[in-house]
Amino acid sequence: MIILLTGDNIYEIDQELGRIEAAHAGESEYLNADTVEPQHLTDIFLGVSLFFSKRLVIIRHASNNTALWDALEPWISRHTDTTLVLVEPRLDKRTKIYKQFVAHADVRSFTAWTERDATRAEQWLCDEAKARGRVLEPAAAREIVRRRGVEQYQLSNTLDQLAVFDKITLEKVATHLEDVSQENVFALLEAALRGDAKKVHTMIATLKLTNDPYMTMGLLASQAFALSGLVISDGSGDVAKDLGVSPYVLRNLDSTARSIDRTALRHMVLALADVDVGLKTRAIDPWLQIEVALSHT
Repeated sequence: MIILLTGDNIYEIDQELGRIEAAHAGESEYLNADTVEPQHLTDIFLGVSLFFSKRLVIIRHASNNTALWDALEPWISRHTDTTLVLVEPRLDKRTKIYKQFVAHADVRSFTAWTERDATRAEQWLCDEAKARGRVLEPAAAREIVRRRGVEQYQLSNTLDQLAVFDKITLEKVATHLEDVSQENVFALLEAALRGDAKKVHTMIATLKLTNDPYMTMGLLASQAFALSGLVISDGSGDVAKDLGVSPYVLRNLDSTARSIDRTALRHMVLALADVDVGLKTRAIDPWLQIEVALSHT
């Protein structure tokens, strides 16, 4: 059988993969998509393990290998003793092969949280802290979400940072978590859209002295989302309500939205999306990834 894990919530995908591995009575086999060839699929699905009756094979980003991806189609509806888990954060749902997965495979989709999910993120933080043997006050959870956003890996890392405390209070959060200035990130975004690579470099150099790159990336992504909404709406409708974002954020972005080059905005959004994945999957300095993306939009 094939299990397809897809969506832009990398944290939940990794958690689900962990649950699948924990339920498997045996070793997990990780294969590199770049080196798996179409003819290897017969061995993957029909080959026998020397030690276990059933195999669990995991391949990340198989869709990047076009020949392999296309060769998977006839196997999607076949039943074998091998469980193949495909981890594909970004897939085109309009394609024929994706529809084949939906019809015959086990497709599990995980959507990243947005600002609309702030309350959900706060509750998740409290539950996660409890599971880790800590007490997190609701007010402290709200402040963490305000400072860190709703990206779950960032929130999980924040709990790790605060794990030295048995009880995490609002005072401890205020004392021990840096608060990235929204204004600084607004300015960084504007510099990138103007093509001012020198200012982007200078601001990144300043931010990296005291701030967390993942938190900064979360704020950049949130503001790029809000800016895109403003541009697409052309000022019509209640954008804050429709997007579930803060009116304060929209007010700060309004002048930029009125003068933005839509092509530049599109390039920046695509670049930030790539960085978002890269921060979780590439062993490259996160600040460098952010600077390169913003300097070439």
